[in-house]
Amino acid sequence: MRAALPLAIAVLAGSAAIARADGDPASDFLVTRQTFLSSQSAALSGAQRELLGVVASANRSGFAIRVAVISNEYDMGSITALWRKPHTYARFLGLELAPGYRGRLLVVMPNGFGFKWPGHLGASADTLLARVHIVVGSDGMARAARTAVTELAAADGVTLGASATSDDARPQRRGGSSSVGIAGAAVAVLLTALVLAAVRRRHKRSPSAAAGSAQSRSAMPRRWWIVPAFASLCVVAVGVPIVALVGLRHRSSSVAEQAGSLVTPPPFSWPAGRRPAPAFVLRDQHGRPVSVAAFRGRPVIVTFIDPLCRNLCPLEAKVLNDVVGRVPRDQRPVILAVSVDVYADARADLLQDVRKWELVPEWRWAVGRPALLAAVWRRYEVGVRVTTKRIAGLTINYITHTEAAYMIDRTGHERALFLWPFYPQDVEHVLKALA
Repeated sequence: MRAALPLAIAVLAGSAAIARADGDPASDFLVTRQTFLSSQSAALSGAQRELLGVVASANRSGFAIRVAVISNEYDMGSITALWRKPHTYARFLGLELAPGYRGRLLVVMPNGFGFKWPGHLGASADTLLARVHIVVGSDGMARAARTAVTELAAADGVTLGASATSDDARPQRRGGSSSVGIAGAAVAVLLTALVLAAVRRRHKRSPSAAAGSAQSRSAMPRRWWIVPAFASLCVVAVGVPIVALVGLRHRSSSVAEQAGSLVTPPPFSWPAGRRPAPAFVLRDQHGRPVSVAAFRGRPVIVTFIDPLCRNLCPLEAKVLNDVVGRVPRDQRPVILAVSVDVYADARADLLQDVRKWELVPEWRWAVGRPALLAAVWRRYEVGVRVTTKRIAGLTINYITHTEAAYMIDRTGHERALFLWPFYPQDVEHVLKALA
């Protein structure tokens, strides 16, 4: 079993440049796209469409540039230390994109512009951008960004058409890339199955396993699925730029529509009474104690979420939220969302997600001291990795973690485990069986 661990680690290392899915959404989105506007669902305005068109026209004309319009702190994700620091954030964003893109990068915030072009001096660009007035608000910032791109291109001898249009407008609308998301999910499931098969083959061939010795059995972890779980996480992380093309509110629903009524069984399930859910006592977003035992007598979903994530975590939350919201109120399961980010457990962060993600009342955050949270992660065999960097004297923490959701029955026993990505009908099917 342990021999398979390097395989999962190798997959994680191979996708490290993209696996930091819990940082700022712009750094994931701009890996494959030209303009980042918002991590939230919203119809594109005329000013935003014009910006997309101008940026596309610039790139078609050979003036390579990518633009990040950051209109609020929420869109900084876990990089809130760089909010209202456009110059520093441009430098940071340039480093994040460097493995795949080293062209011009323009950042627009309410208080100014940031410009980064690796290997080139930016003084002349800074002087030009200082003359562009920014009006606070999504439309005002989009117009300022459009003007900035036009003038930067003109300074380089490139004239952009005023009526340029862009195909980029379509993917930024909600529900435009569902089939891609389904394909990504299929790849994740396939590779997870391959890793699982490798684990089983290696264990079967092991002399100690063949002998069936008590020492071999005791050495095997209680939850040996952590290997395929990490592999699934890594595969999903590779698909972040694709997933980021789809909106937050309607992404999961449109994927479910294209998936039809097909129900996929959870990758792991257990008979009734076999596996007691590990106990813990943490506190919720209101400071009240929260535990699995407190909800004995009703189903419970235990999941693991980064409150500052703006990519995968909101997508998983959307699926769970929609499923629970469709259950009659007196039969709804409780969602216990254990935080995987010890730097994001402030009450303001938790309540912001309740509001922004439109969470159902049954959603209860579970936070606590770092040692207590780490103990819960270990008991549920959820992998959490923190990578710390310093950018311009500021400390930035990246959180990478297993995207997992346990289904726990009324007696407090684990009955199923889902690894992201999963679909609403899959979770709903299990919950009906537990009702």
